[in-house]
Amino acid sequence: MLKYRQEKRTRLVEHSADGQTVHQVQQEYTVPVPVLPRDVDEIAVRVAAGLVLALTAVAVVWSTVSIGEELGGGVGYAAAVVFDVSWLVTLLLEWLARFDPVKRAFPRKAGWVLVAIAAGAIFWHGANDSMWALAVVGAAVSVVSKLLWLAVFKHIDKDLSPADRQWVAAETSAANAKLAVAGVRRQAAKAEARARLELLAAERTLHEVDALALGPVPVEVAEAVAEHDEHDAEPVDAEPVDGPVNSANSVRTSIEATPSIAELARRQLMAGAEPRDAVEEILRQVPDAKVESVAATVRRENKRIRRPYL
Repeated sequence: MLKYRQEKRTRLVEHSADGQTVHQVQQEYTVPVPVLPRDVDEIAVRVAAGLVLALTAVAVVWSTVSIGEELGGGVGYAAAVVFDVSWLVTLLLEWLARFDPVKRAFPRKAGWVLVAIAAGAIFWHGANDSMWALAVVGAAVSVVSKLLWLAVFKHIDKDLSPADRQWVAAETSAANAKLAVAGVRRQAAKAEARARLELLAAERTLHEVDALALGPVPVEVAEAVAEHDEHDAEPVDAEPVDGPVNSANSVRTSIEATPSIAELARRQLMAGAEPRDAVEEILRQVPDAKVESVAATVRRENKRIRRPYL
């Protein structure tokens, strides 16, 4: 007979107060949900795995005490844990590779080798004390635990047909290929970012070297430029100046184009002037120019002319 359990859920319903405004509010209601019957097989597997786990804990304790005493106690107990923990790790690897028989074969074989080493160490401890029964029974504890785990895995393992095994292998290969591509792209992105940072650092170093080679702008030139900038920044009420105004029929006088900062820099540098002297001369000719802009232009033009900084 199928059983049900009552499960509480919520839903939105309309609710009004005084017949005026309607709002949606949450309302609880119960729904009968069928209860699945207990899976006896799953319960049996869990009980078996729990019992084997408890026996394995006994085997680990027994192995640790026996081998630890043989190693002199103290730190020897910590070293003794390695003997049983090592083959327990192979059990986890065997479980993770349960869908790949080829990959599962190695941890299974390695587990037997490690169990044999642990059993041999326990047998050696009993033999040294001439306690042969203790040596044989103690060595068998780890072997029995390993056999029980093998029996549990044999029951849990789901064998695949050759076709299904190939399909699983193909899907795993495709997923691994995506992971490999993602890893390569991540490494390439890191390398690209590192290269760009190196280039930016090198460019910044070159600018600093250029600034040192160019030297500081003389104080009197910087003060003159600063005074000129302050004078231009102050608002001045200019009075109209009486003067001749060109009429519509008069011929306009052509205004000679003034050379640019770059042209002035090229002229000074081509004439043999040092970058520092070129900056001073350009600021003298164009007092309203910015000192930093003139210095940067001189550096750029000096690079084009391929004259090394002094």
